[in-house]
Amino acid sequence: MTLKASKQASKQASKQASKQASKQASKQASKQASKQASKQASKQASKQASKQASKQASKQASKQASKQASKQASKQASGRVNLLTLSVLSLFCTPYAWGSDAYDPVKEAEIKNKFILEAAENRDSHVWRGPCSISFDCFGMFSAQLGSNTRSTEIGGDADFSFSDKPANGVSHYFSSGKTDPNSSEALYDEINITGKNYNSGILAVDNMPVVKKYVTENYGADLKQAVKDQLKDLYKTRPEDWEKNKKIVEEAIIKQYGIPRNKINKFRKVIDPIIEEAVLTPHSNTSQTSLNNIFNKKLHVKIENKSHVAGQVLELTKMTLKDSLWEPRRHSDIHMLETSDNARIRLNTKDEKLTVHKAYQGGADFLFGYDVRESDKPALTFEEKVSGQSGVVLERRPENLKTLDGRKLIAAEKADSNSFAFKQNYRQGLYELLLKQCEGGFCLGVQRLAIPEAEAVLYAQQAYAANTLFGLRAADRGDDVYAADPSRQKLWLRFIGGRSHQNIRGGAAADGRRKGVQIGGEVFVRQNEGSRLAIGVMGGRAGQHASVNGKGGAAGSYLHGYGGGVYAAWHQLRDKQTGAYLDGWLQYQRFKHRINDENRAERYKTKGWTASVEGGYNALVAEGVVGKGNNVRFYLQPQAQFTYLGVNGGFTDSEGTAVGLLGSGQWQSRAGIRAKTRFALRNGVNLQPFAAFNVLHRSKSFGVEMDGEKQTLAGRTALEGRFGIEAGWKGHMSARIGYGKRTDGDKEAALSLKWLF
Repeated sequence: MTLKASKQASKQASKQASKQASKQASKQASKQASKQASKQASKQASKQASKQASKQASKQASKQASKQASKQASKQASGRVNLLTLSVLSLFCTPYAWGSDAYDPVKEAEIKNKFILEAAENRDSHVWRGPCSISFDCFGMFSAQLGSNTRSTEIGGDADFSFSDKPANGVSHYFSSGKTDPNSSEALYDEINITGKNYNSGILAVDNMPVVKKYVTENYGADLKQAVKDQLKDLYKTRPEDWEKNKKIVEEAIIKQYGIPRNKINKFRKVIDPIIEEAVLTPHSNTSQTSLNNIFNKKLHVKIENKSHVAGQVLELTKMTLKDSLWEPRRHSDIHMLETSDNARIRLNTKDEKLTVHKAYQGGADFLFGYDVRESDKPALTFEEKVSGQSGVVLERRPENLKTLDGRKLIAAEKADSNSFAFKQNYRQGLYELLLKQCEGGFCLGVQRLAIPEAEAVLYAQQAYAANTLFGLRAADRGDDVYAADPSRQKLWLRFIGGRSHQNIRGGAAADGRRKGVQIGGEVFVRQNEGSRLAIGVMGGRAGQHASVNGKGGAAGSYLHGYGGGVYAAWHQLRDKQTGAYLDGWLQYQRFKHRINDENRAERYKTKGWTASVEGGYNALVAEGVVGKGNNVRFYLQPQAQFTYLGVNGGFTDSEGTAVGLLGSGQWQSRAGIRAKTRFALRNGVNLQPFAAFNVLHRSKSFGVEMDGEKQTLAGRTALEGRFGIEAGWKGHMSARIGYGKRTDGDKEAALSLKWLF
């Protein structure tokens, strides 16, 4: 309400006051004149003067009351606010800033927004009941949010507000169905259009007139004119000081304007007081019923279209149309009719944002949750009537610890179709997937436990196996066959390995791995006598493995690399013709770094531990002879047995909160077999020794992975192995050995060993 509305109301009030005052004054004067005429002949001149004064006072009072009421109303409207003229809008007064001389935007801006928001949300406040007619306070409190030309926006890249009819300076920048000032750019809005722009507001729209009308008709009757009067009576009963203050304003104006002493005015108290009281209670007496109904029947329709981005609270909004745009409700917003289409999005930024839709909703929007849904255990969306169609739900902050969300209600909707709401993407964490499913009274979050992803499972299991076996070796792998060289000499050895593996989890995906490594070692202590030889040495190495898997569970890859080092010892029995028993053992400590990655993430972890071995066998001469020109040939069989302790282990919590543990550590692997070799001692000092071996390997446990209590293991613990190769030595100074092996579990390995004697 601005100056024009105040002047109109003032004109009505003054006209009524003038009419009533004139009528009363005329009646009083006529009665007094009749009485004076009957006694005029017998009364003195002094009484004639008294009569004249009385008549003049009556006339003057009537004129003064009319003139003063009009002048005072006009003057008061141009200053602050004339309370008499405000009462015509008492039941639907709403927050807005007055366009008057006394308006101070700086001062008003200092008023806290907290009061504004709380008063708007309180259905018992003046916004929804209308006591503003008897107090200045409720107007000023809502002037803190200035017009669009003085307020910036931080949403999007466009700082301009986007209403088709921009609010004027000094006018609150949100809309209310209760605003009726014809001079305001917001006057008589039925439809608010926001198209192609950005707009940021604490409160976007307050559609309070339907609520006010319901309150008035239920409490004061259907006759709006009489209802306004009756409500004002009740209001003034609670604020008697304002009642007396309003009456005093008119009285003081009469005294000031005409200089009539108060004692003279008091003589007409019974005439003036009823006029003032009636004017205060019924300033709308000349307002047509149609105009009054139009005011009370006013509703709002907010349209947000064409890639607009709007933020603001709406309260009791009759209708919103959201099309190809984003709306961010503030606090607790409610709408009676919501229509959404063409990429319409509604984002709730915090757990304090709520949205209620009172009437049927046909779907078509994406509801975005910008906060961690674990922060609130109350529904963020409430639909009170039928919900149909399809709407999407997006959790912009991917939730963690999914198990804690099971059963939490996200949407309250008693009358919704089962497919009304659905996630637009998958939300998984480790072995758990978050679901949105219909539950009693709405839609709740559910948690489904998944099987271990096959690609991850086989890679973890294969890495557990590789970490325990990459540095494993046998006595022959170190070139530790003293029967093929001078046992009195110490040796230094170097071994290169490369291999491939193909392993699968039970009934599932398979991983292909490629490994390579190098080991070096040498004897640091040797003691020999006629019947035996004891040697102690140190060794170390570096190795790594790449692996990949492609299957129905997706594609993934892995890599590990690490170091190992330790000591070894070997004892050989020295008998005729290079025969005899032997015992061999070693101990190593190993550390590895691991990485597993798929299309979405990479996991890194470490393993460490000890491995050890004990091996024994017997070198038996089966046949010998001489061929060619003095070349000696011998054929040996060497039964063997080996027990290897595998103790490398590791565990961690992955990036999705899943506890991952490797399986298979702490077990013994056994190997039993026979090795056959033929030794050719040539006259030129060259020794050739082709060999072949057959072994059976068995592990006491399966390698695998455990994720959140669920286990997956590699298939097979027993394998058959075949190896062959050749070793060549030159004059007892050095030798080279190359070999190849293959197992029934899909493992293949090639190795090159070099040995120097000194």
